[in-house]
Amino acid sequence: MRHLYKTDFLNDNQFGFTPQKSTTDAAMAVKQYIETELERRRVVIMASLDVKGAFDAAWWPAILKGLRDAKCPQNLYRLTQDYFRERKAVISINSSKTEKNITKGCPQGSCCGPGFWNKQYNSLLNLRYTNHTKTVAFADELVIMIKADSIREAENIAHVELSKISAWAKDNKIRFNEQKLKVMLLTRRKRKEQKEIEIYLNNTLLPQVQSVKYLGIIFDRKLSFREHIHYMAEK
Repeated sequence: MRHLYKTDFLNDNQFGFTPQKSTTDAAMAVKQYIETELERRRVVIMASLDVKGAFDAAWWPAILKGLRDAKCPQNLYRLTQDYFRERKAVISINSSKTEKNITKGCPQGSCCGPGFWNKQYNSLLNLRYTNHTKTVAFADELVIMIKADSIREAENIAHVELSKISAWAKDNKIRFNEQKLKVMLLTRRKRKEQKEIEIYLNNTLLPQVQSVKYLGIIFDRKLSFREHIHYMAEK
């Protein structure tokens, strides 16, 4: 990880397991991006994605490829190869024993697990998004925000961006938790317009919500934070 940080290889939009960055920094990055666009009378579509299985989904070939792309020193690269080589999952019940070769997963709580995860997730943050789009990640929790002058334009761009994310997930053996996928339209415009949007990921319609809870903070569709304040007061 020291090599990756020293060479500035990791994307700045990853806030998890990163020195001098926290959940507050990630939440503020989301707020500042959205607030700026709303003040310009634009609309923003915010999609919240969560990886199914989190660290268990880290695919070793993708991590090794990322280390090669980062020009990782050969001694550290070979050490990582050895760490992944011939690992097995073993289950013993009474006198029965079952073994299975494994090719993914980074133990949570391990020293190297967070670094391996960030290395694989880095390629997602580095996809060639349009200049209408910003991504913010904290570990496996991803927010993608699309700005536009109209709702339909933002909706069309969102489909393009999510198709890139879908292709990345397929290539990296990653699945998103369908129970946690959601999308929200943020706008402060008072004009009458159709505010229902249809955004799909892997042919699945993402539910449109009026608020999204991200890293413990409730973002509402006008970015007023009233719902979050009520929630905290009641709590």
